[in-house]
Amino acid sequence: MKRLVKELMTGFSEIPVVDEDSTLFEAVLEIGVTRSNFSGSMRCPVALVVDKEKNVAGFLEFRLILKALEPGYEEFVEAAMEGGFSTDQIRLELQKHGLWEDALEGLCKKAGETVIKSLMTIPEDGQTTSANSSINEAVYQMLVSGREYLYVMDGKNLAGLINLSDIMGYVCDTVRACRI
Repeated sequence: MKRLVKELMTGFSEIPVVDEDSTLFEAVLEIGVTRSNFSGSMRCPVALVVDKEKNVAGFLEFRLILKALEPGYEEFVEAAMEGGFSTDQIRLELQKHGLWEDALEGLCKKAGETVIKSLMTIPEDGQTTSANSSINEAVYQMLVSGREYLYVMDGKNLAGLINLSDIMGYVCDTVRACRI
């Protein structure tokens, strides 16, 4: 039987929802509430961003939250691209640029000043898949594109997300059911 994306995707009820005009501080509080409502942790590395009319405006990727809290990342990324990403090189760059030394002390101030609209992303064509696509298609799309998740469309409407965690859960369940 061919499994479909909609059978494994993470629905919007499991994704934090934040207003595009809210601050990063408010968004992080909402993400924390959503995390506490699900056992373990959330399966989804983004929050849904809505406009004043509660229409989907975009998404807030968790990695962008961390980048926003440490403004030195832009310079660091350039240096890391030139020097490579070995453990020693990353440690040297962290020390050189002083990344995260002051970020946590200024966390609340920075989070209270940053508006979500400035951080949100809007899905591109290569980041979407149909709810009726096969899991095979979604896996292939993620592996070829290097993405860890895809936005799931049901017609023209966003229905949720499917990510590597959803797919690995299915793979683990399938292997566990094998009788070899």
